[in-house]
Amino acid sequence: MPQGFKDFLAQQRSAPAQPPPAASGGFGEFVAQQRSPQPEEDSTASSVGKLLGGGAALAGAGYLAAKSGKVKPFLESANKLRQQLMLTGWAVPKSILGGIGATAIQSAERKTMAPLKALFSRETLQDAKKAWTQGALEAQPALPGMEQAADLASRGSSSKLAIPGRVLGATDEAIQRAMQRGGLSAEEAARANMQAPLPEWLSKPLASPVGRYLVPFRRTPFNQFIEGFKTWTPGNIHPAVQAGAASAGAVHGGATSEEKYPTSVGLGTALAAKYGLTYAAGATLGRMLAGGKGNSSTMGSALPVSEYGVTSSIEAPLKPFTDPAALRALRQLLQGE
Repeated sequence: MPQGFKDFLAQQRSAPAQPPPAASGGFGEFVAQQRSPQPEEDSTASSVGKLLGGGAALAGAGYLAAKSGKVKPFLESANKLRQQLMLTGWAVPKSILGGIGATAIQSAERKTMAPLKALFSRETLQDAKKAWTQGALEAQPALPGMEQAADLASRGSSSKLAIPGRVLGATDEAIQRAMQRGGLSAEEAARANMQAPLPEWLSKPLASPVGRYLVPFRRTPFNQFIEGFKTWTPGNIHPAVQAGAASAGAVHGGATSEEKYPTSVGLGTALAAKYGLTYAAGATLGRMLAGGKGNSSTMGSALPVSEYGVTSSIEAPLKPFTDPAALRALRQLLQGE
């Protein structure tokens, strides 16, 4: 055997083994990219710069919208599409879980199975189908005692492109009607399902063009805080339910202490409905006691609708187009978070 070929074989035997190449193109390459380590978050200085730059861009867009009759409809349409892309991830599962949890809590507090029996009936599916067909709450009469839904992003829209929003709207209406069949008034059902009208002092500024952009999902998130704080006020305290929510959250937080962004905590918070704040606080405490890192992210994952907040709306206004919620959810599943 020639000496040159012997040297080549010796080099190959001593070289470290190389991992097989990732599947090129298509879904295989996408999976390989998502499993690879993600870059660290930007520094505080960089985040501040993004906020200032995004704020300037927002001010410029607002000026153009005010001066031009053609720019304003385009911006409004683009913002509606942006909001629907935000809802393509965990928003729909959270909404369904929230409705189930809210109904179960009402049964527990009222010591009757009537709300749960009404929820898991054929009539609930029929109500959801009817609401979907009619364009959710926007295209049909309001529930008795309730204002007609005006939050197109979180309550649905008759547009064929607004599929996530229409699903949310149809789900909300079916759940609230089931609660009413179970003995709740329309107002009680709306509050239990986090869909009560917001106070005027809060709803007016949020309904402004800037408010609709910065806070696209208003009714459900703000009601989570409003109804959550009410659970600690005299006359509304149910010690057994509060203790159960806090304990379940603490166990959940401890079990997910190794995860940086525990998606399951957000789902558990949604299931806890008006006790979501108690659940999220318990999860944060459980992570701290278990030695988890990045515990502040736990409260951030407790958003009841979309994973996009005010900061991300300013820093990266186009991110829902380049990184829609459905893609983020898939990435979280592939990374085991």
